[in-house]
Formats: sequence, structure tokens, C-alpha cells
Amino acid sequence: MSIFRLDAVEYGNIDARYIQSVDLTITNAGPDVFDVLVHGYHPQGVYHVGLVHVGVGSTVFVPNIMNHNIAFSLLLVTNINYSHSTLVTVHAKNQGQLVAVYSHSDFQVIE
Repeated sequence: MSIFRLDAVEYGNIDARYIQSVDLTITNAGPDVFDVLVHGYHPQGVYHVGLVHVGVGSTVFVPNIMNHNIAFSLLLVTNINYSHSTLVTVHAKNQGQLVAVYSHSDFQVIE
């Protein structure tokens, strides 16, 4: 499995105070289909759980994962053993307006 993690904290490089929600985009640029378990964590516990299937050459969009301007972590766990073909983009929004875009390079990746 490969794991992607994105952390946002108050006053951090990714400042959670300005992120009310995120839109998650996952693209499969490889030869194998895979599933992604999406977990959203904040200090009070889990606030989002989802499972998406990503076919070869396809893109899956998960809109409006709400974190309500507090510290959070997004954890994406795939059922493939490499990360190079999984393209992840997070569009961070505050009151519906785009405030930042984060990509694969902003995530911690574990294979």
C-alpha cells in the first residue's frame, strides 16, 4: 500500500485557520486500478471517511471535505504498493473561495 498524508495546523506552512473545506482530486496515471481510503482527522477525532475506486486513466473528485478552519490531517491509503502513478491535488477553500492548491509534493508519502 502507499500512504499520502497532508497536515494543516494553525500558523503552519499550511495554515488551517484559512481552510474551511477542501476538494480532493485523485488521478490514476498508471496501469493498475486501485482504491483509496480517505480519512480526515482533526483534534476531536475522525471527521471524514470515504472509499473511492480509481480506474486506469481516470480521475475521481471528492468535493467539500469540511474541516471548519481547525487543524486537520488528510490521510489517503491506497491498495497499490507504489505512489508514482497516484496524482493527488487538494483545492483548499474558505467560504467557497479558493485559497490554495496543494499537490503530490506537499504530501508526506510512505510506500
